[in-house]
Amino acid sequence: MKSFLYSLLALILAAAVVIGGDYFYNVYNSPNTSAAHTTTNDTAVTHHKVIKHKASSKVVNNAPQTLGVNMPPPHLQQGFDWSLPDYADEAEYSGLTTELDTTIKAVKNKFLIVLWNKSNPQKGVFDFSQFERDLKRIAPQRALVRLEVNSSCEAPDWALKQMQYTSEKSLVFWDQAYLDATRPFIQAFAKRYAANPQIIGVQLGLADGEFGKAKDSCKNYDNKAGWGEFWMSPSERQESEQHFGFTPDTFEQGTIANIDIYAEAFGQYRNKLAFTNIGTLFTYGEGAAAYNEKLKHIARYAIDQGLGNRDGAIERWMSYTDKIYGMKFTSMPDHSCRLDFNESYADKIKGRYWGTENEYYGRDDYVVADVGPYKNGPYRFLITSLRTLQMRRNFMTITDRLEHIDHPDYKTQDFLVYLSRVLGKHKENTPDAFVLLGERYIAPYRLADQMDADCVRRNTEKVSIRSFGRWLRESPKNTQVENRPVIKVRMPKSENYWYQGYYLPEGIDYEYFAREAKTFRFDVDDKLTQIRCQQGCKVEVKAVFKDTVNSSLHVEVAEGVSQPIKTQGDNKIKTATFTLKSRFTELEKDVDLILKSQQSAIPLIMLRMNIL
Repeated sequence: MKSFLYSLLALILAAAVVIGGDYFYNVYNSPNTSAAHTTTNDTAVTHHKVIKHKASSKVVNNAPQTLGVNMPPPHLQQGFDWSLPDYADEAEYSGLTTELDTTIKAVKNKFLIVLWNKSNPQKGVFDFSQFERDLKRIAPQRALVRLEVNSSCEAPDWALKQMQYTSEKSLVFWDQAYLDATRPFIQAFAKRYAANPQIIGVQLGLADGEFGKAKDSCKNYDNKAGWGEFWMSPSERQESEQHFGFTPDTFEQGTIANIDIYAEAFGQYRNKLAFTNIGTLFTYGEGAAAYNEKLKHIARYAIDQGLGNRDGAIERWMSYTDKIYGMKFTSMPDHSCRLDFNESYADKIKGRYWGTENEYYGRDDYVVADVGPYKNGPYRFLITSLRTLQMRRNFMTITDRLEHIDHPDYKTQDFLVYLSRVLGKHKENTPDAFVLLGERYIAPYRLADQMDADCVRRNTEKVSIRSFGRWLRESPKNTQVENRPVIKVRMPKSENYWYQGYYLPEGIDYEYFAREAKTFRFDVDDKLTQIRCQQGCKVEVKAVFKDTVNSSLHVEVAEGVSQPIKTQGDNKIKTATFTLKSRFTELEKDVDLILKSQQSAIPLIMLRMNIL
């Protein structure tokens, strides 16, 4: 009997060993299980190392698990790959906008103006029939609107009799007479259109109403100098100080009074209101500092009141680096900076009109004079638009000239479609995340409110920005290996620095488009992975690089290593795509994903990750 019981016990133990070994093997290889966080009693499963119990001995497997064996193999594509998952579509409150008609199919919004003198011809009388016709004409497109209440040229005669205006014809917006005249018009428009879903945004058209000093300049609308974009030239400021009681205090008080009129009129739809210029520059020249300091207070007030924003100089792609835009400088171990976006700020502005303009493209003489030769357009549009995405802009106004611009590497027309599908996305619904590498430089004096960052404070000649992105960040660990900026892009003085002279340090007329290394480490946003990848998410990791050497590339995550792909060394820009599944738990501190080139260093331009 005892021998029978011993035999039975031996069989049970043998079965337990086999089942137990298979169990831990399956746990490690399960696509819904994080290897980095699986621990059962004294049996641990960790990255690159699996310890399994079989009888009384331990079997150690040091080989990393190969991922994606049941998925599409890695592949190369020439140029940037802007493809997105099938589910990716335009966010409901987002999109590309143009002022003129265009054949760009990705454009779903149109910019419209409402003339005050035509819509409010007599005191207390409102006629929006022309605007109604405009809305019907552009349907099903939606409208970004500006009420033209900034210039005497567009003010009704009855209102002009009680208001003041400068010699350039800008209305004195800080005066009580202006507030009294515009309030009923704004209220009437809001009552009729604030809730209209075809209206996506309404710009506050304050200041900047210059048509010129000539008596007949009101007839020259297309060549006017002011567009209601809330800034003031030094000459007009001096005139206003001398004749219209303009001071920093009246500037602040008058602007806040205007904000209150719009906010009260639009009520629960004030998120559609786009306050132009929340930056640090209202005016310039001698005496400007006090006004620009007041602008900071005004901007914070507008945001605290629930208003949105529309700024218009993203063509200077490394401007908009102030905290008021949600930007954060992260110091890297080598004293360079990583430009990040404050995710709590993203939560604060969610649901508001948060737009920009990106319009300086084409062959027009005034465009070439400002931004350089036509051929640089694809590169400029690429960098400016990626900054737009990083800043969580949900609307971007572009020029119809872009319908004629394309590039074999940057794929501008594909990029326009991509932009239309990722603008306005949040962690809950974004189809992708990205980080752009390289090295870009900013004069330290342009970063006065970022001096709490060590990488800004300690660099007195130039601040180096090595990367920026959206929900995907370069790890500080990248500075611990040989990693250098490559692919120099020159922006010479003879070409007006491609419009980047505003922030470029003295003596620098270039930036770098990539970084070269054998190993690149990245950190995926924790909140993104918590929301989208708790059970593991299938992704396409897309590495955009210049194929300068013969090597082998692969991706590593906590669950293992992707299949490799060989490069060709033909010096072309390419995208390598790796399909895998991961929870993106940390391989090491601040490292969720690694891209490795096995034999030689490669110039990596961008890493993008589609969430399938």
